[in-house]
Amino acid sequence: MKNILFIGIVAGLIFAVSSCKKREIKDGWTDTVDSGLIRIACDENFRHLVDAEIMVFEANYPFASVIPVYVNEAEAIRLLIADSVRFALVTRSLSARENQTLQEKNRIARKSIIGFDGVTFITHPGNPDSIISVPVLQKVLNGKITDWSQIYPNSPLGKIQVLLENKESGTLRYVSDSIHVGDTFSPSLYALNNSLEVVEKVTKMPNALGIIGFNLIGDETNSDAKKLRAQVRLMRISKEEKIIVENSFYPYAGDLRHEDYPFWRPVYVLLTDPRSGLSSTLSIFLAQQVGQKIIQKCGLLPATDSQNMSVRIISDEHSK
Repeated sequence: MKNILFIGIVAGLIFAVSSCKKREIKDGWTDTVDSGLIRIACDENFRHLVDAEIMVFEANYPFASVIPVYVNEAEAIRLLIADSVRFALVTRSLSARENQTLQEKNRIARKSIIGFDGVTFITHPGNPDSIISVPVLQKVLNGKITDWSQIYPNSPLGKIQVLLENKESGTLRYVSDSIHVGDTFSPSLYALNNSLEVVEKVTKMPNALGIIGFNLIGDETNSDAKKLRAQVRLMRISKEEKIIVENSFYPYAGDLRHEDYPFWRPVYVLLTDPRSGLSSTLSIFLAQQVGQKIIQKCGLLPATDSQNMSVRIISDEHSK
């Protein structure tokens, strides 16, 4: 019933667009709270989510136009600091140095967490082994484990090829900061151009282990996401050395909510809009009921649905 109601709301909003003549949309910083044109910078991992949010947002605000610029996380933050955009959707808050740079320009960045994404490990669909522990993953990343047979003695796959996005991506930063243990990365770790390329390579390499954000493949109502999901195999992750199905989990929202799945990250909106214009309105929309429902539909955990203490601690950062 809730899904039917949500679809009805979306359909009604889209109908409103077709029945309402748009005013002229001006570029630049002439946007208002409910009209105008803005560009926003987004981590390319969240393309499906942002496209879905913009469609409904523009239906709700027929005199508004939002143009997303999909780049790696580092570039999204550079665009924000350079004032090329005043809204960035990324997976980290600004560093002290970045905040200082903004202050020197008489600008400040407000931040809010709109949801949580699972960092996902994928393999070739022909790989028969799809369950792994956190300690073993750490050894794979630091090069102490280099062959599939060191994890699964009967595996014929040979050398493990670890594939991630480019060196300025939020996923690689997360792996380095939150998962990797050791002074160096495995020599078998390769950074590609983007998450789509990671999926493409995994589908062609039986010995590959890819690392992507779950949002890319998590929306079961998105045909592109479903197609990508069908091409790879998700790995179940366990925090325990001795792994069994009962103590291992997928990066689904329910397993993020209770922190059973160990690898999750917040999704931030960083806002430098000094006039409370359209960028601010979009930020509010993402945090409210319809925006949060879209986040849930895309396979992420909405911020309003987080329960565990460590999730709340991160969520409360924006209120300090």
